[in-house]
Amino acid sequence: MIQLDDATALKLAEPFKMSGQNPAKDPFPKSPAALLSADDIIKYVEKTGMISPFDGRSGDKSPLKAASYESKIGSEAFIYEKGVNYPQKIYDGSQDFLEIPANSIVFVESDIYFRLPPFMAVRFNLQINHVHRGLLLGTGPLVDPGFWGKLCIPLHNLTNEAYHIAKDDGLIWIEFTKTSSNPTYGRPPSNTDFPNIKGMIEKAAKPIFENAAPIAIRSSIPDMVEVANKNSEDAAAAAKSAANEAQSAKVDAKGALDQADKMRGYNFFAMIAAAGAILGISVTFVVFLTNLAGRNEEIAGKLSTEATTLRGAIDQHIRDVDRYGSIPNEARASVSALRGDVERQQDEIKKLSDQLSQLKAELARLKPKPCDLNRPDIRCP
Repeated sequence: MIQLDDATALKLAEPFKMSGQNPAKDPFPKSPAALLSADDIIKYVEKTGMISPFDGRSGDKSPLKAASYESKIGSEAFIYEKGVNYPQKIYDGSQDFLEIPANSIVFVESDIYFRLPPFMAVRFNLQINHVHRGLLLGTGPLVDPGFWGKLCIPLHNLTNEAYHIAKDDGLIWIEFTKTSSNPTYGRPPSNTDFPNIKGMIEKAAKPIFENAAPIAIRSSIPDMVEVANKNSEDAAAAAKSAANEAQSAKVDAKGALDQADKMRGYNFFAMIAAAGAILGISVTFVVFLTNLAGRNEEIAGKLSTEATTLRGAIDQHIRDVDRYGSIPNEARASVSALRGDVERQQDEIKKLSDQLSQLKAELARLKPKPCDLNRPDIRCP
């Protein structure tokens, strides 16, 4: 089976280059426009030099499968370090493996150089074992016909551990699809402006604003992890401080309880003495008010009795006068004056009665209520 080096492939590919005046036509026009199988891949590589180096030998380690071809890591890999806005090389082909840091994006060059004829397109995908280990490929949907160069493959390590790929391990599988015709319309690929992947990366990092600094192409995960760690450390420090304050408060509370235990006996006897004094004052005041109310009631009773007696005598006198006929004007005037005095006495009696009612109400308000020294919600006098 065929093996093809880079120099030989270049000579084969020149006639099919799309940048020429009249690129060569499809050497196998009867081959259907479809995904190429292994046999057709070999035929087109032998005729057009569309990829190199190429190894079409059979066997378990062959890079050629039934409908795809394997590509490994090339001679360059770049990454954007934190705080740097230009790509830095982390692999140059001399190492045994490429290390992809945790939570990072690394741009890797393919080991295969493509010189696609105008009727051949390519698609590629990451090998499945890398996908299962947490690696993702940021791939374009299609490599257009006429592309000359190496692929720039962005690899995303979404794990929290560094990922290692040996230089002899397969990285991607490539599929070749023959188009329906040699196109006469459409622009050719512009990749010829970038002979290496660093130029492609720098173009991608260039912002749309004139004279603006490049934008570093980095994963946002490390920054998020850093912020999360900082917040976690701050929370831990705050929790530790709160624990110390709680311990200090606990010590203070224990001291206060001990002091309260010492004072409890003294406070108990002091409270009893205060309660006794208050009770004595309250009893004396109640006795005074009770005696005062009794005297007022006695005076009001006597006045009421006297007024009733006097009014009865006047009424009897009036009846006697009416019974015996007319009386002198002097006598009638005397009776009228006497009746006025009686009415004034009745008014005075009513005022005294009202004052007595007010005094009773005030006595009821001032009467001390039972005091429970064990209940803080009742305030003792």
